[in-house]
Amino acid sequence: MNEVSDKKLAQLNALMELTALVNSTLDTHEVRKRAIEAATRLVNAEAGSLILKDKENNELFFEVALGDKGEKVKEMRLKKGEGIAGWVAEKGEPVIVHDVQSDPRFFRGADDKSKFFTRDMICVPVKTKQEIIGALQTINKKAGNFDNEDMEILCALANQVAVAIENANLYQELKDTFYETAQALAETIEKRDPYTGGHTKRVMNYSLAIGRMLGLNRAELE
Repeated sequence: MNEVSDKKLAQLNALMELTALVNSTLDTHEVRKRAIEAATRLVNAEAGSLILKDKENNELFFEVALGDKGEKVKEMRLKKGEGIAGWVAEKGEPVIVHDVQSDPRFFRGADDKSKFFTRDMICVPVKTKQEIIGALQTINKKAGNFDNEDMEILCALANQVAVAIENANLYQELKDTFYETAQALAETIEKRDPYTGGHTKRVMNYSLAIGRMLGLNRAELE
């Protein structure tokens, strides 16, 4: 009973810490790294990774890869739908695979290149409100088998990663809007039309206020 309670407490603490991080930073790489660290630790796995879609060519790349072969894994890319992770990123459905080697979706090239042997795994989609952006996976349970409770914690962590990415995208959109407004302001000033003088001043004030809200420093505002 105590062991179960300790496990639940560890899961809750990890989620609370990650949620706090998501709400306090726009450094999505740190959020992603911490999420994979938590996932690997909480489900007692040998390795874990976060795979994201490259929007330019629809391939998948390993944004974060932890474990003995992590650096090798990060050199690889997957084609659309390739491997179990590719399937999850395409279908948007979480899976537990107890015998990876016999699964027809398994991409053996990943093991061959990294010199790693994948026995079992959990893979869950990373989804924003608009789209599936990748997958989060843990590989090789150190003791016992992966179960639905393990899958639930991975889904919760994947959700936090998605929220962090959405927040960063929203920030970038706001920042782009700010710069577009500043550009329009500059063009107005160049015209030196007395009629627009008052409006220009208001736009400048609004632009500076938005910039401060976005956390831009003095040099960026200037």
